[in-house]
Amino acid sequence: MNDHSIVSPIQAALIAAFVAATGFAAPIEIGDRRQVFIDRTFLAEAKGVEIVVHPPRKSGEMTVKPEEAWEKGGIGPYSSALFDGTTYHMWYHAMDSAQWDTGHTNGAICYAISKDGIRWTKPDAGLVEYAGSRKNNIVFGHGANGVILGQDGGMVFLDPNAPSDQRFRMVCRFGPEGSGMRAWSSGDGVHWKLTHPSVITARPEEKRSHLDSQNVIFWDDALGKYVAYVRYNRPEQRGRARSISRGESDRLGGFPVVQDMPVVFQPDDQDLKQDGLPAVDFYVSAAVKYPWADKAYFMFPTAYYHYSGILPEFARQTPANAGPLDTQFAASRDGITWERYDRRPFVPLGMKGEFDWGCARTFWGLVPDTTGREMYLYYRAGDWLHGWDRNEQNKAILMSHGLGATQNVACVSRLISRRDGFTSARGAYSGGELATPPLVFAGRKLVLNVDTSAAGLVRVGILDEQGTPIEGFAPDQCDLIHTANEINRGVSWRGNADVSRLAGKPVRLKFLLRDADLYAFQFQK
Repeated sequence: MNDHSIVSPIQAALIAAFVAATGFAAPIEIGDRRQVFIDRTFLAEAKGVEIVVHPPRKSGEMTVKPEEAWEKGGIGPYSSALFDGTTYHMWYHAMDSAQWDTGHTNGAICYAISKDGIRWTKPDAGLVEYAGSRKNNIVFGHGANGVILGQDGGMVFLDPNAPSDQRFRMVCRFGPEGSGMRAWSSGDGVHWKLTHPSVITARPEEKRSHLDSQNVIFWDDALGKYVAYVRYNRPEQRGRARSISRGESDRLGGFPVVQDMPVVFQPDDQDLKQDGLPAVDFYVSAAVKYPWADKAYFMFPTAYYHYSGILPEFARQTPANAGPLDTQFAASRDGITWERYDRRPFVPLGMKGEFDWGCARTFWGLVPDTTGREMYLYYRAGDWLHGWDRNEQNKAILMSHGLGATQNVACVSRLISRRDGFTSARGAYSGGELATPPLVFAGRKLVLNVDTSAAGLVRVGILDEQGTPIEGFAPDQCDLIHTANEINRGVSWRGNADVSRLAGKPVRLKFLLRDADLYAFQFQK
């Protein structure tokens, strides 16, 4: 925590006096950190305001597509993207065989780089000879870095605790014989060594396939621990019953076994059921700790709808483990309890015939654009259904019901969101207002990430702990915010934007929102 966001002893005494005098809970100390609207934390009082989920825009691009012989079988969903401050990196899974289920030696992890997150190049890694040439971008598989793999991938994160030659960590299941997850480390993203032979394991049991899928691990700087989101199969349910469990460890490798991790995301009573049992699984989490605001975690779980044994048209002959997949959305303050405000698809399937009409699976990695105004996610887009790549019999069954691939493509595509823009507090067309609980801030000015479009209006007031407007900062003294679609729109009151005299004291913010979206607020120096 920076010094300017620490509450001084005098400020602490003022806060304690406030709590004693008012009976309110202690004010939320926000310092000069950015705050987003992912739940009702800042909606102590609200009228005509709702939390709204904003799905990203599809770029429509085949950002990374299968162009080379070692990719001809298609790009896989267990891929990763990250930005290290200078370069965008992507590690994507690819197969060179059409039937993934039988291609246990035909997979690869390939490496791509970009300067803007939009246009990607595939550098020659030179690690392994493929079809007589070392001119390829394979970093795992086909013998690269000593590994042979099939339809499996990994997840790469930057580890701030690692030495520079191990800053990239790849969490995966491939490597030497054994079960569970292991971690490989690299300084350049190309040359890797096995540094953690056992990171997470599962106890053997009848219900298998724990840890199958893209498992996520990252360093949570708020907790001072590594956090894992992994696949857990609910033993009491039929089918795979995919769910997401979470674990913590103060070291890379100290996690509980999967069965001892609490489940934090799974189908509930609102999700689709068939004969009283869930008809939808949640595959990968793609969970991230949001880096540009305080206490915000996002999850982009893949929803998998099972055809097998459910649809009447497949009563006589069932395709094995088949069905469509799209991406949903969840948000959390602590990474444990998740809000699902909008259960509509966050990344929906495309129209029939488009390259993503059968599969839209977001993979791990949230990166900024080069302007600071937007951010990117990436997804495995395909006109394949889950199970299409299993065998020729599956393909024949699906094709006979109009569910065959039209372009026969599986690629990576880019998604575009406004910075802080996954959710907003939206004021009604007729007007709404919200008041925060007591806050203690640090800084000299208040800025908003806000969109009024043409006819929307916003005013902001600063109130004392009892909710009385502070002279000079009342809502009706706020200079009207209009025609504004900005990431950092400054707030002023009759021309005065300096709020420093209120810093360190318990105050409440009141927002008057008419047909406007408020994504975030922040006090700045």
